[in-house]
Amino acid sequence: MRMGRLFDAKSKRMVLVTMDHGICISPMKEISDIRKVVREAVEGGADAVLLTPGIAKIVYEELAGTDTSLMLRIDGTATSIGPDLSNDELICSAETALCMGADSVATFGVIGVPREAQLSKKIGTTAEECEKLGMPMLTEMIPDEIIKHQFENRAKRKWPSNSEVVKYSARVAVELGADIVKGYYTGDRETFKEVIEYCPVPYVVLSGPASDDPEVFLRFVKEAMETGAKGVSVGRNV
Repeated sequence: MRMGRLFDAKSKRMVLVTMDHGICISPMKEISDIRKVVREAVEGGADAVLLTPGIAKIVYEELAGTDTSLMLRIDGTATSIGPDLSNDELICSAETALCMGADSVATFGVIGVPREAQLSKKIGTTAEECEKLGMPMLTEMIPDEIIKHQFENRAKRKWPSNSEVVKYSARVAVELGADIVKGYYTGDRETFKEVIEYCPVPYVVLSGPASDDPEVFLRFVKEAMETGAKGVSVGRNV
């Protein structure tokens, strides 16, 4: 039932607007008035918004009684000025998310980094808890090259260069228990089709680097949807 609330009833696709940047990225003026941002996302027709526990408590009035679901980010201890962007731990439980009215939770993972095992265990144990609660879990998988790039360039994203790692990352998330995978578009339909075929749960594409040209952004979204993606997870490009 909760899974169904995340996706549009007719299209079976999801527009997830992410607003969990306050922990992992240095101050952004765009999310200063978070109530206004959430209100505009709801009015714009977002199927769900991704928020941290603290922000969710602040904006509940903007979400209550609407058709927009709350997805709660339950991990996220690594900041953009810290020494390791993969140093990510749980900040609350799936049960807490349930008590706050969330329809789903989001976790974060990376393969190919020294803390790979700890991150995978975090995802797996959370999936176990979610299964008992009837709570869908979205897992965001970031290739290790992106983590390294962000550490060196301080929160400036780039596109992944290895589609095989994108495909592998998605499958790892599913193997660990993810109900939805959030990951990158590979840059072309052929390699992205391989990602979709290898990922047996809904795959939503994250928007990648902020684009100054809406047409460039929307073109890749169109390609991803036509190739089999089940939605988008967009923050800065909104």
